[in-house]
Amino acid sequence: MRTRRSLIVSTAAVALFGTVVATAPVAHAAPALPTGFALFDTPTGQQAGDLTDAAYLPDGSALTTGRLGSVQVTPQGGQPIQIASLPVHTSGSLGLTGIAVAPDFVSSRAVYTTRAVSTGSSPVFRLSKWRAGGTGAPTSLSEESIVLEFPVNADSKGIQDVAADPAGTSLWVAIGDNATVRSHTDATKDNVDKFALRALDPAQPTGKILHVDLAGRGVPENPFFDSTAPLSWKSRNYVSGLRDPRIALDPRGGVVVTDIGWAARHEVGLAFPGQNLKWPCWEGTTRTPGYRDTPECNNVANAGPLGETVHGTADTLVGGVPYTGVSYPEGFRGIHFVANKGAQTLSTIGFDNKGTVTQPLTTVASAIGDAVSVLTAPNGDIVLADAATSKLRRLSYKPANKAPRAAFTATTDPATGTVSFDASTSDDPDREALSYQWTFGDGTTGTGKTVSHAYSAGDPVTVSLAVSDSHGTVSSASQTVVPTEASPTLELLPPTPTVFSANDTVSVGATADDPGDGPLTVSWRAERQHCPRNAVCEINQLKTATGPAFSIGFPNETDTRVVVTATVANVRNVIASKQYIANPRLARLTVIGNHPAQIKIGANEDAGRLVTVGAPVLITAPAASLDAANFVQWADNQSTDPTRQIVMPSGGLGLRADYRTPIQKRYADEAALRALVGTPVGIELIEGDGHWQLYTSGRLYWTQLYNVKAVAGEILTKYVTLGAHAFLGSPKTDELVARAANGRYNDFVGGPTTGDASIYWTSSIGAMAIHGDIRAKWQANNGEAGPLGFPTSDQLTTPDGIGRVNHFNNNNASIYWTATTGAHYVMGRIWQKWRSLGWEVFFGYPTTDEVATPDGVGRYTHFSGNGSIYWSPSTDAFEIHGSIRDRFAATGWQTGVGYPITDETWTPGNKGKYNHFRQGGFDHSIYWRSGTSVAWEVKGMIRLRWRDLGWETSYLGFPTSGEYSTPTGKRSDFQFGYITYNGSTGAIEDRRY
Repeated sequence: MRTRRSLIVSTAAVALFGTVVATAPVAHAAPALPTGFALFDTPTGQQAGDLTDAAYLPDGSALTTGRLGSVQVTPQGGQPIQIASLPVHTSGSLGLTGIAVAPDFVSSRAVYTTRAVSTGSSPVFRLSKWRAGGTGAPTSLSEESIVLEFPVNADSKGIQDVAADPAGTSLWVAIGDNATVRSHTDATKDNVDKFALRALDPAQPTGKILHVDLAGRGVPENPFFDSTAPLSWKSRNYVSGLRDPRIALDPRGGVVVTDIGWAARHEVGLAFPGQNLKWPCWEGTTRTPGYRDTPECNNVANAGPLGETVHGTADTLVGGVPYTGVSYPEGFRGIHFVANKGAQTLSTIGFDNKGTVTQPLTTVASAIGDAVSVLTAPNGDIVLADAATSKLRRLSYKPANKAPRAAFTATTDPATGTVSFDASTSDDPDREALSYQWTFGDGTTGTGKTVSHAYSAGDPVTVSLAVSDSHGTVSSASQTVVPTEASPTLELLPPTPTVFSANDTVSVGATADDPGDGPLTVSWRAERQHCPRNAVCEINQLKTATGPAFSIGFPNETDTRVVVTATVANVRNVIASKQYIANPRLARLTVIGNHPAQIKIGANEDAGRLVTVGAPVLITAPAASLDAANFVQWADNQSTDPTRQIVMPSGGLGLRADYRTPIQKRYADEAALRALVGTPVGIELIEGDGHWQLYTSGRLYWTQLYNVKAVAGEILTKYVTLGAHAFLGSPKTDELVARAANGRYNDFVGGPTTGDASIYWTSSIGAMAIHGDIRAKWQANNGEAGPLGFPTSDQLTTPDGIGRVNHFNNNNASIYWTATTGAHYVMGRIWQKWRSLGWEVFFGYPTTDEVATPDGVGRYTHFSGNGSIYWSPSTDAFEIHGSIRDRFAATGWQTGVGYPITDETWTPGNKGKYNHFRQGGFDHSIYWRSGTSVAWEVKGMIRLRWRDLGWETSYLGFPTSGEYSTPTGKRSDFQFGYITYNGSTGAIEDRRY
């Protein structure tokens, strides 16, 4: 089954167009493959560098497309033949980009292509349905009918990919954003192509995964389907927000998308209905240059992909197909394969049935060629479409290879001695092409599946056939041939039924005769050939018998046919054999979930498939869907057991497993919650770290860590205004009662720039947001129940753009933060003083909270501008800064000169500055003189004499020292003299030098 395909580019083309342009092949190193693996190449007939896609037909043939319009078919083991040359528009990287085969190809002969077409006035992108000519392998494509069509905007990233749903009733289509590509290195919001923004709009065709029926209408299961407008792009839309996508349908359930990035990331993810993957605002987990600054990308949240790679020079991720076979080692089973064309690597990625990554993108092979598509061979092997060599490269695991089986028939023409040999009954359990080598018994040899050989003599000869598979494993068979005698005749009498249900009786008769021996006894052998899709065949013998009739019960299983072989031999041991193939009576079983889920059918079979009528089928719905919904019941019988066994009815059967998300469950379970948030609006979305659902009066959010939480009322209004989960993250709590003032709040996980967050509400203040370090500081001080109270503002940016602040309703409080100072609160009279000084403009940012002084009397806050504000009950709040603050610190802060009773003040004539202080019953001062870098304290009685003399205007001038001890007492020096204090007598003297 073809589940992935893609278009890729040369290095130069990436820079110019962003996707693919055909390039000539280049030399490649030998592939580096996992132990035991080998690559086997199949020619496609496409020009080197032109191959764009491939798909397998039911008989093992391969259809391939070339960008310039060529469609070729390569029969299994044969050479490619061109069956069509389609008209295409080939500007830039456009052309014929994709092909898919209808699941019912044997009866419908339907093939689908994606391409750009010139229509005269302007080119268009087109998805077409064709009828393949012939009865086996296609010989032509004709009877085109247009399924989808829309105008071309630019010459890259158009309609890229198409996949036929295994149920056979719908198509999946991947479409790029079709915007003009420019360099990302100097991208701005003004020079990027705004056409890419249409990828975000579900009503536009570009940048989407579409899911349509075979006539191009949206399917009713689509998230935005409108029964009155099924042909609208919105009705067709399944997923939005993609740049250059490819799709892979996991036959077990789920849609895997690879998206080729522009500036930073390529990504692999799961597609869920109605989701928006956010290109061009995001690439993987990174914001996109230029576009991220557009209004359309403001506060756009993103959900991370399953995996991503760093954007290289010519990287392009394609693939995503799962390995569902049994030949590869256990570690590869169920794993998805992704190719990187630029790196020429093949990687694997694994996720469980909950959509959780179990194995990150891991390179398993390198130098594998320029893969433009990854698909699955009929035996389950992973196949790469290599544009460099224009070959299909099948990755096969040799230790699991099964030997082919050789068998042939011989038909003699006695008149000419010519014998016709036919090895069509030879087969290979691995479904590989075989090589045929004949030894005719007369010294000559031949090759080919069917050959004729003319013998020169009529003596009996032993003819041998050796068949070999691609690994070189050989099996042989021999028969006796008498060239001049007629072979025995054998006629089968087939049963009346042409197909069989489980346990039906298959009855076959035969008549046999030999020209010389007369009637012959027929020997019968019945084989079971169990060949699941995308897996090797199991072949075993069921029964043998002799006689004119043979019967056997048809196996009670699906994917099985019975091959009945009748054989006769004459006395010369010349044999004749014929086969009757009993095929199953089939009916379609379709098992789906109302959410994308990997529902297990049998051992490891498709969820939408043809099943043998009457066969038992074991069906198991996983406990959780890929998008984290939980199994509830089967829709048809309301059984809550996820495992059930059915017997396949002749009329077919459709089953649905119903899942319910945690959001849906809580909403259904709680009447009070329904009354709070109202009725649902739109669909549940996956963004950020979880899911969310909009309601008429609220929102419900689900995350793995915090389950389902509600946001409503004024808190919701504030949340949405700020950017909701894109800014503050998902809620961690419902709305809770605060510890004071009858308030309410929600806590949030925090967004990319906020850290943990909350929104608090009171009736008098309204709803305000607080987050990050400011919130942590606030909570460390008992939050709303502490000295600061409730926030009265959201977190604001300070006028200088450096800091952040929240204001609070208690004690004139604020918490300020910068990256260098951290978060600190300022409150009360200190806050008022700081405000009067111009906030951080004058003093810088607080570097401490309000702190109690060591004497337990006052409070202070230090600031980044070398300033402090001190407060005491008797002195109020005053600031100290610069050199005066330095001296204040040197004297022991308030223990040295007490608390300031003035701000820093200019002296008359602006020749210096001072602060006055009070300590107990004494006042002190610290003075600084212009032109100096130090300030000096003047204290007590010496200060009183200096004051009486006229301060710095006296003959003494400014102080040039602090107060220091002398043998008799204290002294302070000044510019032009000094003052002494005698501790014994109390005398104070001032003198000139």
